[in-house]
Amino acid sequence: MKLFRWLDIVEEGLTGVLFIGGVLVSLYGVFTRYVLNAPTAWVTEIFEFLMVWAIFIGFGRALKDNRHIMVELLFDRLPLLWKRIFAALSNLIGAVYSFYLAYSSLELITLSKMQNIKTIDVGLPIWITYLVLPIGMGLLGIYFLVKAIKSARGDRKEFQGELDHLYEELVESPESKGKEVGA
Repeated sequence: MKLFRWLDIVEEGLTGVLFIGGVLVSLYGVFTRYVLNAPTAWVTEIFEFLMVWAIFIGFGRALKDNRHIMVELLFDRLPLLWKRIFAALSNLIGAVYSFYLAYSSLELITLSKMQNIKTIDVGLPIWITYLVLPIGMGLLGIYFLVKAIKSARGDRKEFQGELDHLYEELVESPESKGKEVGA
């Protein structure tokens, strides 16, 4: 899908820029505090803002790439049909919960905007920080929904254990054609 490729590029670029920005701001804060002996108060707020945004946008990317922590001990022992069912169901529950969090966060944003709450050192409206909640949780919900559909349709990558998946990738790689695994 073109939309997901485009979204993937935007997410990857945005999380990368936010994370690198956070690291640079943090390094600046360390430099001013310990080298110049003149700490700046705004560094912590900006660092937290950049990292929170990078992390919440990164949730969806991590899910899409199967990088979240999973306990596969019991799941790997299930028959294929039950793996499909449980994977689809758990991803659907994840989607519903993520969309619920995205929707619920709109009240928090509205309330903080109405009350005109701002950060202490920078004076940044706090609703801008909270805006990442519906964005990040909405993206996470979309990816959970896509994974639920793929699981229900029988896409083995969605309900296969990580070791099985890595083994299949190794066997299917061009370098391993004509060779035994482990040879």
